[in-house]
Amino acid sequence: MADAFRPLFGYRANRKGTDAFLATLAKPLLAQAGPDLELDRTKDVFLGSYLLKCDPAWRRGSQQIGSCVGWGWALSVDILAACDIHLRHESEVWGGRTLEASIYGLSRVEVRGERNLGGDGSYGAAAAKAVTNYGTLHYGVDYAGQRFTDNSGAREKLWGRDGLPDELEPFAAKHKVSSVALVRTFEDAGKAIQNGYPVAVCSMRGFSMKMRDGYLSPSGQWPHCMMFAAVKWSPRPALLCVNSWGDCYDGTVDEALPPQFQRSAGWVEADVCTEMLDDGDSFALSGFAGFPPRTLPNWTGGVL
Repeated sequence: MADAFRPLFGYRANRKGTDAFLATLAKPLLAQAGPDLELDRTKDVFLGSYLLKCDPAWRRGSQQIGSCVGWGWALSVDILAACDIHLRHESEVWGGRTLEASIYGLSRVEVRGERNLGGDGSYGAAAAKAVTNYGTLHYGVDYAGQRFTDNSGAREKLWGRDGLPDELEPFAAKHKVSSVALVRTFEDAGKAIQNGYPVAVCSMRGFSMKMRDGYLSPSGQWPHCMMFAAVKWSPRPALLCVNSWGDCYDGTVDEALPPQFQRSAGWVEADVCTEMLDDGDSFALSGFAGFPPRTLPNWTGGVL
């Protein structure tokens, strides 16, 4: 296991807040939002491949405070953006990784309408409201002279206490997720993933840190947010659960996965996935408002 591994959590279930958010959605359930989605039990899909097309140097970072909700949702937004570009062929370009601190801070302060909440942590529906109502920021983008390039636990702590700085909110509002839908079962998550919609998952299910051929074994409790990025059917039906602790897992890996995912993620069997999703605070994402194509210089000299 990597020396930098730190098992940090940060999911704080909030049933009242989640139910209140769901009540605002016209179609809160995946079956309502995507009634035509079908599950193909012969089709393996790995959405991380689209992310790596956009960002070949991508590696999973490691949260420094109890900000897992920001991390699980930020990666979900990144994979959604990549799927919009390469799977749905939308007229967008890759804008860089989503800044985890932006979702984390918005979910704690702007969504709840109060500062100085104390401690760390957030919940899935708060992040869902953050990305759909308030938007996202990204690494490496110039925001009127401010540019964020480092993974900063101090920034997450600050924004988790005070919220997103006011001057940054208009920039975040340019890049929202258009819709989310509650996912409650392995089958629904599989449908979403097979159609290019990643799933951010919040639950209390913990796992052993030692994999066997890439599969994770349930063990203990984790109040934690991660995300599902793939579905496969053999040797056992499972979803790929990506963590936010860097290359944290020991044991034998699934060598069919790209190296960036082999020790930062693991396969979770179908019944365990349904157990996680049945906690009722996990969402499929769709419709990211991405970055417009860059304007090229006029090389025709005005002839055309």
